[in-house]
Amino acid sequence: MDDRYIKRHLSRLMLDANNYRFIDSKDYKQVEEAEISNPKIQQRTYNLLVGKNEENIADLIISFKANGVLKLDPIQVRLLPDERNYLVVEGNRRTAALKYLEEQSKKGNDIGKLTADSFKSLDLVLISDESPVQHLITMGLHHISGKKRWNPVNQAQLIRDLKILHGLQEEEICNSLSITRHNFRRSLRVLALIDKYKASDYGDQFYPNMYSLFEEIIKKVEMKKWLTWNDDTYQAENKVNEEKIFSWISTEEVIERNEVGDEQVIVQAPIITKSHEIREIAAFINDPKAVEQMEKSRSISEGFIFSDTVGEARLRNSMENISKEVQTTFQFSDYMEDEDYVKIKKLIDKLDRLIPTSKALVGLSEKEFSADFGPIVQHFSAIQVKQYRKLYDVKINRLKRVNIFVGGNNSGKTSLLELFYLMTRLNNISALVDMEKYRGRFEKEFHTKWFDTIFAENIELEAVFNSTNCSLSISKHETTEKIDKSHYLNSITADANVNGDNFASTIHLFSDKEPELYFQKSRFLCEATFSSPYRYNGVLLKKAHAKAIKEKYFHEILEFIREKMDNSIEKIEMVSIENESRFMVTSSHFSRAIDITKYGEGLQRVFEIALLMGYSRNGIICIDEVDSAIHKNLLIEFTQFIQYTAEKFNVQVFLSTHSKECIDAFVKNEHPDNELIAYTLSEVDGKVVPRFLEGNKLKQLVTSIDIDIR
Repeated sequence: MDDRYIKRHLSRLMLDANNYRFIDSKDYKQVEEAEISNPKIQQRTYNLLVGKNEENIADLIISFKANGVLKLDPIQVRLLPDERNYLVVEGNRRTAALKYLEEQSKKGNDIGKLTADSFKSLDLVLISDESPVQHLITMGLHHISGKKRWNPVNQAQLIRDLKILHGLQEEEICNSLSITRHNFRRSLRVLALIDKYKASDYGDQFYPNMYSLFEEIIKKVEMKKWLTWNDDTYQAENKVNEEKIFSWISTEEVIERNEVGDEQVIVQAPIITKSHEIREIAAFINDPKAVEQMEKSRSISEGFIFSDTVGEARLRNSMENISKEVQTTFQFSDYMEDEDYVKIKKLIDKLDRLIPTSKALVGLSEKEFSADFGPIVQHFSAIQVKQYRKLYDVKINRLKRVNIFVGGNNSGKTSLLELFYLMTRLNNISALVDMEKYRGRFEKEFHTKWFDTIFAENIELEAVFNSTNCSLSISKHETTEKIDKSHYLNSITADANVNGDNFASTIHLFSDKEPELYFQKSRFLCEATFSSPYRYNGVLLKKAHAKAIKEKYFHEILEFIREKMDNSIEKIEMVSIENESRFMVTSSHFSRAIDITKYGEGLQRVFEIALLMGYSRNGIICIDEVDSAIHKNLLIEFTQFIQYTAEKFNVQVFLSTHSKECIDAFVKNEHPDNELIAYTLSEVDGKVVPRFLEGNKLKQLVTSIDIDIR
């Protein structure tokens, strides 16, 4: 009989305290062989192997109870120096499972096909002459190349020990463990990077499942270049970038001060939690603007949105795919049926929209314009409308921080908001173009013939802004300049004056080509935004969202929505899918994030206005029909939020409403009313006349006689 095969009682089997299965655990400590039989050491090893609620051995418990102890794969042991106990070389998990079931048996619990005798005489294989190297190779064959694989970080540690501690050559290790040279080298590189992470300020956050993150970093060529990774020394030579990526995969605590100056600790979740996110970041890792945005927002999707590199690559890839698939469609066009022709027609319509049908489209950029009038202290204090639509010779002299305009339909409320917006833009004609575009409900750029037709009356405005006299005149005329007048329509000129400094812009309109815009210099008074339930400016909202993230006030918006409207909402993020950026809402009511447009219009409106309030810092915001789609029960809290944010961000607010409940909400909320004024617009002899009540007086009248100023 082979004397390698022995039978021993389970109690004489000592679990391997230095087992590679948990060598990476935070609770692991190197144990000298003489101490292995120590009951405390054995209990700690048992706990590591079994796991919480026996989760690490659950499969073995089920198997033993169903089948008993099978003799096909006996536990391998070697005799310890005390010559009584045996160290488990292979089969530690099975041994731990049997020890667990033995305890259950003593308690009288069900142990299936096992009996008390099952633990008294276990079949074992005694290894008497195995060297430490052979021992490691034996485990490696079982748990690296075999079916019962360890966690990758444990596999890598064994491979490195064979190389570093025991001096085996690369070829010996690869042949012994049946692994490729590529896997061997990558394991060492990944483990070297993990060691650097463990030695960093974030090292106490390492856990075995993070191995795939470090492996993906080493696999991606772009990431290795960014780190200046040296494959020979197993080092990242760019220590700054190394520290960056360590921070991205870690939780961070940031100390911030609140409004009253008290310090508070903000716990920021890791930016990266999954290996595929490393691949996503690799696409824009060399784009500093995108990386900066990702770090500020702690959102990979924000990095994508800001990455020119990703956008251009996707466009090129999309164009290439279109070309290939069109060619394929031609080759198999004989198989097309009527419904296929309908699909082709729809695709053609989409592609047509990518190419302007006429170059005579109005769509100007604001990039050349900037503000340059110092700190904003007072905003608009007075304005005189000499001519704008149906408003003639209208004077408003008592403007406050929050200005409410009420009146019947077609009384000029929206026109008043528009002229405040236009006044801030001075000679920026693109603002006028946008205004006409939204009024005419054109979704995209519109033909110059329409613009020429829509702009029927000149505009004349005067105002006092930040204690400075300003004026704006916009007129349509036929130019006397020497230009090519082939298909010429008209010219529109904007003349602005700020405290004696003149700014002029002229746009020439043609029926068959792009407009021609000329100006020498231009400024705008301050930042300005316009919100209306009938207008949607996706580009502006993306900018506003980015600013809210950058300047760290987005959480206030989210808190208001969560507390006042829907406490199930956990976060709202800008997500880009197939080059389409959308606001996605994560809610405890849904298993995945959903588009914000799936929520009610009230929530969407509050979200938009709140974003634009912050974006308009030190400027103005014009809100048309402020109460539209917002439930009356929310009006008091929302109006208070508007007044609070207006004060916080130094924003002057101009808003219109038809609702008495909305007007009352402004004076019934808890915010002071000394910076509030309400104007009612009515027609007298065909002329619009504004009458006003300052906030404190309005509150008194609403409280005492429930006045309705509409």
